[in-house]
Amino acid sequence: MKNSISYKNCLIRGESFQLAQSSGWIPRFTLLRQDTDRTWNESPLHHDRLDKVFWTKNEADEFAVQDAMRCVDRN
Repeated sequence: MKNSISYKNCLIRGESFQLAQSSGWIPRFTLLRQDTDRTWNESPLHHDRLDKVFWTKNEADEFAVQDAMRCVDRN
């Protein structure tokens, strides 16, 4: 999976993590919005989905990016 993706004037990055080395992966995304003057907002949104756990980092990151896209679409 790509480390970051551009979507509707936003930069989305999957940054999933493990709570312990042998545990599943928790989806996390970071979202940067581009302001109207084409600069990146310096206050990124970080969001963890503690209600979801995946076997691999790649699966968790894919879910996180899709979750971020839904978040952008809602706003």
